[in-house]
Amino acid sequence: MSLTILVLALFSGALNSIWNFFIKKNAADYSVMITGVCVANLSIFPITVLIMATRGFDPHVIPFLLATGVVEAVDFYVLTILYKASDISMAYPVSRGTGLMLTAVFSALILKEAISGMAILGIIAVLLGVFFFALNKGTNPRLIWESLKAQKLALIKGFTIVGYTLVDRVGAKYANPLVYFNFKEIVAMTLLIPILAHGGTLTFTHMKETMRKDGKAALAIGFGIICSYVLVLIIYNMFAEAKASYVTVIRESSVVFGALLGFIVLHEKATPNKIAGILTIILGVILIKVG
Repeated sequence: MSLTILVLALFSGALNSIWNFFIKKNAADYSVMITGVCVANLSIFPITVLIMATRGFDPHVIPFLLATGVVEAVDFYVLTILYKASDISMAYPVSRGTGLMLTAVFSALILKEAISGMAILGIIAVLLGVFFFALNKGTNPRLIWESLKAQKLALIKGFTIVGYTLVDRVGAKYANPLVYFNFKEIVAMTLLIPILAHGGTLTFTHMKETMRKDGKAALAIGFGIICSYVLVLIIYNMFAEAKASYVTVIRESSVVFGALLGFIVLHEKATPNKIAGILTIILGVILIKVG
């Protein structure tokens, strides 16, 4: 892996940790995230139109935008359920772990990406590091196993991660990264908002109230998501040698950056499991770079 790809992926992970930090602070209300995504993407739509007017638009990208938009809508919908029905501290590693593992497998099978032995060790190390963070409520094997078995929705979210990752790896080459992401999110939100509104869990009145009360957090999440994932699309768009399995794994450095933010800003305790997770993820990233 080239140093440029590594740096961009790490920077994406750092940005990822920032918007996740604001989600963590507003964990009781998922509408902050959904509202932020909607407002941020509507805000950048004029830029998307300008880019299309000056650079054109390749219609070959349309099937990829529709496919990734549908998968993204499912991903967000499952996440809204997880907010209410699950232990996020355990759901996160289950969903991300499943996504990491299956992305590596399907990238090799479908995209024909060659994964070196050293990189496989790196992926396993990052996977273990992510799960170390799930031990924040104890290390009793029976309790951990029971919590893992309850994460069926998190498992589904892991599959959605694989879905949009593989689609975006191919589709991103047909469009400007910002244009691609903007349309992808517009498709997702167009499908998601009516479903949430029909269920009575999120209305436009609620979204307006969310902007009034938590507008700064919502926008930090919305624009944070844009910046972090557009970097991934830039990697896919500019570097033919970039491997989805590697980039996806390195973005999990966001867990490390997020933990550091927690230590510094929220004064969270640097527990042994968090330190072990940080060190294991750093080791995994190094192994992937070497591999």
